[in-house]
Amino acid sequence: MQVIESLKMALYTIFSNKMRTALTILGIVIGIASVIAMVSLGKGSQVKMENEFKKMGSNRASIYLMPPEGTEYDESAMFTMEDIKLLRNKYGEKFRGISYRGDLATKYISGKKEVTVNLTAVNETYSNIDSFKLVAGRFLTAGDVMSSRRVVVLDAKMADEQFATRDILGKQLTLQYDSGSVSYTIVGLYTKSKSAFEMNSNSFGGYIPISAYMVDTGITAFEEIQMSLKNQQTISEDIKMFSKVVANRHSGTEASFYKAYNAQKEMAMMNKFSSSMTLFISVIAGISLVVGGIGIMNIMMVSVSERTREIGIRKAIGATRKDILSQFLVESSLLTGIGGIVGIALGAGIAYLAGRFVNITPVITPGTILMTVVFSTAMGVFFGMYPANKAAKLNPIDALRYE
Repeated sequence: MQVIESLKMALYTIFSNKMRTALTILGIVIGIASVIAMVSLGKGSQVKMENEFKKMGSNRASIYLMPPEGTEYDESAMFTMEDIKLLRNKYGEKFRGISYRGDLATKYISGKKEVTVNLTAVNETYSNIDSFKLVAGRFLTAGDVMSSRRVVVLDAKMADEQFATRDILGKQLTLQYDSGSVSYTIVGLYTKSKSAFEMNSNSFGGYIPISAYMVDTGITAFEEIQMSLKNQQTISEDIKMFSKVVANRHSGTEASFYKAYNAQKEMAMMNKFSSSMTLFISVIAGISLVVGGIGIMNIMMVSVSERTREIGIRKAIGATRKDILSQFLVESSLLTGIGGIVGIALGAGIAYLAGRFVNITPVITPGTILMTVVFSTAMGVFFGMYPANKAAKLNPIDALRYE
């Protein structure tokens, strides 16, 4: 009952001085709003990065050749078809897909129009490594790769924009590149979600067999092996093991020339960086909470001075020190609690508004809201303790004689 009475008195005091209340909680509102906005945008950016990595393939990994700076190497250090055969024979059950990747920039010319077509040369398992959707026809087959067939799985966007139809399966696509022109039979069409990590481009894409690429370009060795692994929990250990096996095959090359990469490790590093930045910015924003708390303490000290006679009267008619203490603590906690609620609403609004400009959907969890409300209320208790204690210690006779 005492708490209810203290709450009623606190509400009366707060709402009878609306302007002073608003100015008092302003620091708390700004601090809470800043923290909510920063934390929700930080979590939103983490979710966005995770989604982007899923688009690229969260189980994706690679082994690549990267000698120490200033070190020269010859073709014997590069990967050949024997490296993939070795990994498939020893660890075939671990792979969803494993392939080399060759890139070939070509031109498609139609009348006076000329567009860039970036071909990606891979084997038949690459559909399990890269993230795309087949919308017509088929992907490359083992037969295409074994026979070095000049077939292409084409970007559906090119079919729409250059041919005005997707009914082009079986037709020839003639492309120009440095050493001449090559005609490919279109066997499939695909679409791919645009990643935030990709730059805007007016070019198109397509997949061709790695063997056809080797015949047309004369390239027979590569600097990277790409793969997708079945077991997400053991990716880091597996890729290190594969890297050692491949390094041992190239016995004349230093093991330090070969590096391992996996998307999960990259994602974890980016999440750690994002969390650190969010925490750092939130701590800076939290300084305004301390300033707001000092403002609460200051105004409560003024309130104690203004209500000294009231405190004296209450003590004279039987109010205990505990009663006075709880009255002022409830009042300060209520002030910071109201500031916290207003700050949460304002922070959420700022986060969603800012998120529209940077293309991030803020993530505001119930845990964040609960933590913020509890923290702001606790600040009220902390910063209200000294004024409340001062009020509770007042001598009733001195308080009654106070002018």
